[in-house]
Amino acid sequence: YFIMSLNIVLAVICGAVALVGTFCVVFQIYHMTVIDATARGLKHPKFWGVFTMSGNNSSGLLMYLIGRRKYSIVNMSESNSKELEKRKKTAGIGLLFLAIGVIGIICATLL
Repeated sequence: YFIMSLNIVLAVICGAVALVGTFCVVFQIYHMTVIDATARGLKHPKFWGVFTMSGNNSSGLLMYLIGRRKYSIVNMSESNSKELEKRKKTAGIGLLFLAIGVIGIICATLL
């Protein structure tokens, strides 16, 4: 009984870690899209940021990445470039949290 309840607690904790990782990645993708859309001169960059977050299978992000090829980068300031790099690293950390959480859930379920 004790081991079963310990597995449930471990699965809930790992689920929370995975959820934090997911929100972090989605938040960073939103901001990276807004920075990129602004630098490319697209109208309504915040709309594009929200659009990339939509869809269960990242279809919004794929459509944005395909559609943005028509527009070259018009004005990317040094501060925006540095912020974009920082957000990429933060998204990588979020992916790490997501992976650790999912692996933890799988291990807690199998034990």
